Amino acid sequence: MRLTLFRRSLIALGLMLVLAPLVVVGAGRSLEAMFNSPVMWIPPDSEDRRQFFQFVNDFRTHDVILVSWQGCTVDDPRLDQFVAALSHADGGHANVHPEALFDRVLSSRSSVAALQSPPLELSRERAIERLRGSLIGPRDVSCAIAVLTANGAVRRDSAINMIRSVLQNDLELSADEYHLGGTPVIGQAIDDASVDSMLWLSLPSTAVIVLLCCLFLRSWRMILLVLGVGFFGEQLALSLVHFTGRNMNAVFVVMSPLVFVLSASTGIHLCNYYRDEVNAHGVAGAAERMLNIGWKPCLLSAMTTAAGLLSLLVSEISAVRQFALISAGCVLLTTLLMLLTLPGVLQRWPQARRDRSGWTGTLLAALASVVVRRRSLVAVAGLSIMTLAALGLTRLRTTVEVFDLLTADHPVIQDHRWLESEVVPLIPVETVVRFDAASSLTLFDRLRLIREIHASAASQPPARGATSALTFLPSLPTSNSLRASLRRSVITKRFQRDRVRLAELGYLRETADAQLWRITTRVPAFEHVDASAYLSDLAAAHQAVIDRGSVDRQDVVVTVTGVMPVIESAQQMLLRDLIGSFFTAMLVIGVVIIVALGSLRLGLVAMIPNVFPICVLFGLMGWLDQPLDIGVMMTASVALGIAVDDTVHFLLYCRRATSRGTPPADAVAKTIKHCGSAITQTTIVCGLGLLVFALSDFEPTRRFAWMMFLLLTAALVADLMLLPALLCSRHVKT
Repeated sequence: MRLTLFRRSLIALGLMLVLAPLVVVGAGRSLEAMFNSPVMWIPPDSEDRRQFFQFVNDFRTHDVILVSWQGCTVDDPRLDQFVAALSHADGGHANVHPEALFDRVLSSRSSVAALQSPPLELSRERAIERLRGSLIGPRDVSCAIAVLTANGAVRRDSAINMIRSVLQNDLELSADEYHLGGTPVIGQAIDDASVDSMLWLSLPSTAVIVLLCCLFLRSWRMILLVLGVGFFGEQLALSLVHFTGRNMNAVFVVMSPLVFVLSASTGIHLCNYYRDEVNAHGVAGAAERMLNIGWKPCLLSAMTTAAGLLSLLVSEISAVRQFALISAGCVLLTTLLMLLTLPGVLQRWPQARRDRSGWTGTLLAALASVVVRRRSLVAVAGLSIMTLAALGLTRLRTTVEVFDLLTADHPVIQDHRWLESEVVPLIPVETVVRFDAASSLTLFDRLRLIREIHASAASQPPARGATSALTFLPSLPTSNSLRASLRRSVITKRFQRDRVRLAELGYLRETADAQLWRITTRVPAFEHVDASAYLSDLAAAHQAVIDRGSVDRQDVVVTVTGVMPVIESAQQMLLRDLIGSFFTAMLVIGVVIIVALGSLRLGLVAMIPNVFPICVLFGLMGWLDQPLDIGVMMTASVALGIAVDDTVHFLLYCRRATSRGTPPADAVAKTIKHCGSAITQTTIVCGLGLLVFALSDFEPTRRFAWMMFLLLTAALVADLMLLPALLCSRHVKT
């Protein structure tokens, strides 16, 4: 038996050492492939996503980068210099070579000049007014817009670096003088913040866990094994992202530290079982007894944790489902590795007896006395707090706004605030008007309809202006006079001549099946617009234009698309995912516990302290009107799975005590004294190990870290106070 245990340890350790290089290389490749885009989070078959990518393909508008600087006005010659220098650096844009990063670059200066030139010959004031809200701000501060190619959208880091190089080297602007904005810029900042969280905060997090393990375990063999298995699981989780063909993104950032602390938690519980056996029965055979006692609660805890994680498979977001599969698999694997390695090593190199009495034991004994004597008060207080807080769950709201993914003082957020206050709103909303090829509407009828839809979009608050093909065409006559008829004829001829230019600008697309017109409005990013209400009002305004016109509805289709509708769809998915995954986790974990304990009543009681943290913390978020992001959304099911770990260890030990004839109250008090130390240690290790990530510039990681810390703390209170108080009841038989 002894040789068998040690041989198992050697085989498991050897396998880890053989796989370690491959795992580390895979983890590095995953970090190199970081790419965040909320548009890609929602399912490919989503109607909002399908419409968005259809719009992108129709108008060759993948992404845009806004560029401006201090003192950038319409008359600034540096705008022309920037356009020329960027075109030269990119090799002439997409019409010259297929590897170009930029499809085209527009500037307010060249656009105003075009509107002042034939055939429009607008006055300077009218030209500027037409571009107000798209290229020119309320105080005449202007900008340039670089439209990315498909290649540039994928290689957005190279595109941004090229723009920065042109601004610094050709225009001789310092980093403090210019401002960049747009989805590619903030997406790249999110990528950088995500990688920084992994590279620069993983080390401090590991250091905290090492120090805590040294404090609690006080055995270098135990520490090396616990941390070694945890590190292997952490790197394995990262490498599987690469080997499964996924790109790293915001969802996966918290996965590796989560696997690490869960592995450490299992190791700490096993080490405490070993200490108990050494202190109670001596060193001889302690490893075997530890394994006999500890394998069931550890494996059951891993299964419930994996069940909590796998509940995220109900999510409609593919990255969340991938997170669930990888993290659940790694949790189960690291638990098996811990059970295979730790007993054999401790058998080969046994640890001496250690006195576990002290201030911790005194505090736990005092806590046990209070909980047992005041069990009714503790139970009623705990259940009342949980019920009152849970009422706030109905007030929960979600957010996946890209501007909420970075801290408010992040330089990129400051740049975007400057651009929005000085130049234009940052969130584009696109309206696409589609005329069938067989439509009987004349060109002028179409232009008149586009003018009305353009006006309805521009006047729909909080939009600030709109841009369409009409921005670059002569004003349409409103009367039916002879002069107006002649003007309509001239406009028709000019349109036929300018249709290629309008297509190049991205506001017109003509195919064999249809003619598509694009109208762009811009909405503020930092005014907390009710996206659902705005999009609904905008669609209703467009429909009102169609209804009061004389056109056949079958000939005209108006679609509202863009990043905002996609993100709004993702927000609704987040809320559904939170509810679905949480109740799935409750159901699956509840069934596992009931089957494992062989008691329906005890299984239901066991779920109360595990639901307690989620009801209290998420309920408070609802009462305080704090939005849920994708990081916080995942904590509910994850925390439920983790909290069950300590509950399982507590219940199984308490059941062993009562099966030997110990009265329930005495068994509960004994269990608090015995399990309280390990439960407290694992909570401190997991909570503080994850809390280090609250220093991240990446908001989902910060919120995930804080929420997990608070949830684990609440779970500790529930496991050491609420659960014992409930178990003392004469209606609950352990």
